[in-house]
Amino acid sequence: AYGQNEPKWGPQHAGTHSFDNNGGHRRLAAHESSVDSRPVVPVPVQWPAAFEPDHLACGPHSAENHVAAVTVTGLGAFVPLGSASGQAVASPFTLEGLLELGMARSVTWGHSGLLVLTGSGKIASCPMHSISTGKVTCTPLSVPPLPGASGAMQAAVVEVEGRLRAAVAGAGSVSLMHLGAGEEGGQIWHTIGSVELPQDSEVASVAATHDKLLVITKDGVAHHWDLVGGLPTSAPATRDIPAAGGRRSWQSACVLPTGKIMRLASSWQRAKGGASTLRSELLL
Repeated sequence: AYGQNEPKWGPQHAGTHSFDNNGGHRRLAAHESSVDSRPVVPVPVQWPAAFEPDHLACGPHSAENHVAAVTVTGLGAFVPLGSASGQAVASPFTLEGLLELGMARSVTWGHSGLLVLTGSGKIASCPMHSISTGKVTCTPLSVPPLPGASGAMQAAVVEVEGRLRAAVAGAGSVSLMHLGAGEEGGQIWHTIGSVELPQDSEVASVAATHDKLLVITKDGVAHHWDLVGGLPTSAPATRDIPAAGGRRSWQSACVLPTGKIMRLASSWQRAKGGASTLRSELLL
């Protein structure tokens, strides 16, 4: 089982910000330096008909430069990046077995497939071996629901070397957690640290990898931290600010294996005949 009989998460850190010296977990303030905005570049994508994704997951190195876009109901599309034709053609798929667990709250793509955090706080594993059929069967993991994830807060779960870590956004901060053994047996989620967000931030999505924490706010700004052993290495978040961010509705983001940030957004665009339609976009 995940985290059963595992040692405490992460290595020991030297200095005054150790796990033991800070009341059981580490909290780092969000003193962010001023950063200029930059233009984001749309990635041309041919989406499946009537497909309006809510979440984005970047594939690992083994996924050959793909991202997965997923709706809250489990409809998805794989998007190959760097298409020779210039426009990526998204391949549709369906995640089966999620509805009884709740709507998809976030999706992470690891070496074992997709991990989906659902509206009940339960976590589903969706192996990719049947993806050629267009259907992926998801099964709930035998682990406790993620605390706080069943409400309106944004959160994400990632598997690192067979262990589960999580990041849960609350009022003004993001709690960093791992699944480990409880004092009376079984498994529980332990809070091991946190990072602060700028005042009055509205979080659109949270994403995590083995060495990155990424928070997208509703103005499109990406706040990201390097992680070692599940803990941030420094307090200031690195910010990536999209120019003209207010023209889009920012929904999700993920970190590509190259370290670049891929965003999912939607905007009103004028179609043929003059009518305006809401279209989903990927932006680098």
